[in-house]
Amino acid sequence: MNDAILHLYFINSIFLVWSPPTTREEILVRHLRFAVGEQPRWPSWPVRWQLVAALMIAALLPGAIVAQVPSKRDAKGPTMHCSAAETLRRPWIDEAGSLALPPSLDWPNGVAFDGQGRLLVGAITAPLVARFEAGRWRIMDIAAPGIFSVTSLTHDSARNLVWGTSPAFLEADADQQHGLYALDDERLQVVRFLRLPDDGFANDTEIAPDGRLLVTDSVNGRVLAYDWMRDEFATLVEDERLRPLSRVGAAGVTVDQQGRIYVTNFETGEVLVLDEDVLRAVELPRTLENPDGLVLVEDGALLVAEGAVLSGDGRLLRIADPAEPGQRAIEVLRGRLESPVNLTVGPDHTVYVTESRIRRKIGPNPTDVKPDRFRVVVVDPHAG
Repeated sequence: MNDAILHLYFINSIFLVWSPPTTREEILVRHLRFAVGEQPRWPSWPVRWQLVAALMIAALLPGAIVAQVPSKRDAKGPTMHCSAAETLRRPWIDEAGSLALPPSLDWPNGVAFDGQGRLLVGAITAPLVARFEAGRWRIMDIAAPGIFSVTSLTHDSARNLVWGTSPAFLEADADQQHGLYALDDERLQVVRFLRLPDDGFANDTEIAPDGRLLVTDSVNGRVLAYDWMRDEFATLVEDERLRPLSRVGAAGVTVDQQGRIYVTNFETGEVLVLDEDVLRAVELPRTLENPDGLVLVEDGALLVAEGAVLSGDGRLLRIADPAEPGQRAIEVLRGRLESPVNLTVGPDHTVYVTESRIRRKIGPNPTDVKPDRFRVVVVDPHAG
């Protein structure tokens, strides 16, 4: 056999780096003997160095990958924990079921997975997105005219875009205007920037089954649909029940495969469903405290981030069969969260919730003291 065939065996050996060292060595020797026939001979010097490199990679690569995983931080407060198996499978998630955000990203809100399955987390108070890949965070500055925050994130697979919103609802943003924007999926650079009709407050976003972008307007009490090709908005519903009591009305939005649209009112505490152009409240045993982000999971249950600005007892809630008539039960999947605002379902069907802690800015006792850590809470929606 010639050096070209030996080179193919070298390439093949790279895929064996996770085997025990003795097994790797035996396989490499077997490849060498097979290549040269019954009377083994040493290959040319370039091929010898390639084989040595393969052994070095096999010895060092597992340790290098482990070194990329950030150190875990102790979590405070949660009552549910990840299993040991879950922690081993995703070592960057601690036993309390949280993923620590990098120090440079404060007050998280928008959360989504991009087209490559990478977790994206946006900041309320800055045009920053943290992207998690290969066990590490990468901070990406998406600043552009009109973009000053990342209150929501939604992946648009049809156009390979990531949608975000910049609503001006904090005092620090008083001189800004509400905005909606589309970023390219890889570099997160602005592709299109939009204003909602009537100076609308673009809050949350979701992709409808027909490919249009759903947007909640928190001041005008609307759910809009944006058509990319026509570059125009259509009002799907405008209702007093979606208007704010003071500042923020319609908030989280999601849609099921039947086209029913679910939306929360952050201030009234209602969860509503738009079904065949009829808007009605989902009947619940209690009024929710600042319901915000919404997501539907694979069994059809509706998950709600209950922000709880006044009490501080934020929760992740599960409502089974939300479109069915009659009162629906509320199940608490996770409690003792500080201002959970947004959530998304990962490729493995696990739910990722941003714990914004924003009540420290907009709650009953606002403070300028910033918490020392922020995190994404990770929950199995089917855990008993």
